[in-house]
Amino acid sequence: MPTDEQKETKNRINYTVMIVRDFGNAHHLSPRQAHNYLRQHKAMEYIEQFYDVEHTLAPEDTVNTLGIISKRNGGQVA
Repeated sequence: MPTDEQKETKNRINYTVMIVRDFGNAHHLSPRQAHNYLRQHKAMEYIEQFYDVEHTLAPEDTVNTLGIISKRNGGQVA
């Protein structure tokens, strides 16, 4: 039986995969391209740091926030 920590890790991973996929879909990027873009423009750090809050919001809100963060860090897609 998985521990609470293992469940939390799995939830974080599943959420991150979903958000990266949604971001990619919104900007016509493959999941790999979306991940690389978000990593390059510091938005993955945001997901990791604020998971506790972000996973309670609508995914569209998080995707929009990631676009704003990416743009502030030199991104052109959002």
